[in-house]
Amino acid sequence: MQDEVGNKSVNFAVNSTKMTARTIIRAIRWYMINHNQKKIREEMHQNFKEGKQSVKDLLKAGVSTDKIELPDGSARRFCKTAKKLGVDYAIRKDKTSKPTRYMVFFKAKDTEVLSQVVKEFEAKNNEKQKKQSVREQLRAEKQKANEKAKKLKDKSKKVKKRKERTTGR
Repeated sequence: MQDEVGNKSVNFAVNSTKMTARTIIRAIRWYMINHNQKKIREEMHQNFKEGKQSVKDLLKAGVSTDKIELPDGSARRFCKTAKKLGVDYAIRKDKTSKPTRYMVFFKAKDTEVLSQVVKEFEAKNNEKQKKQSVREQLRAEKQKANEKAKKLKDKSKKVKKRKERTTGR
C-alpha cells in the first residue's frame, strides 16, 4: 500500500513538472505573439489629436485639408461652437493684413460639419450685435428716468402755481 501511494506521488510530481514546463512555454509563446500584435495595432492606429490643434498636427493625420476665413475675426467664439460639434481644426492668425484675419484649417471630411459650425457662429454673432450692452441699457433707462423726473417737477410746479393763484382770490 505504501509503495502504491509512493508511486502515485512520484507520478504526480513528474506530471506536474511536465505540465508547468509546458505552461511556461505556452505563456511565453502567447506573450510574444500578443506583444508583436500590440505593436502592429499601435502603428496602424496612431492616436491623432481631436479638436483644436496646430496646422502641423492636422497635416500629420494624412487627410486632405481645406481652409476658410472667419467672417468676423473672433476666433474664441468660433472655437466654442467648433468644440461643441467635435471638428478637428487649426486656427492661424494672418498678421500681414491690417485688420487681423483668422484662417481656419480643417479636415476635408469635416466640410459639412464645419458649414454647420459657421452657420451657428454667424447666428450667435448676429444675436450679439442685435443685443445692446448692459451699459447702453442703463444709460437709456437713466435718460428715461430723468425725463420722467423733469415731467413730474414741471407738473408739481404748475400745480403750485395754480394753488397760489387760487388762494389769493
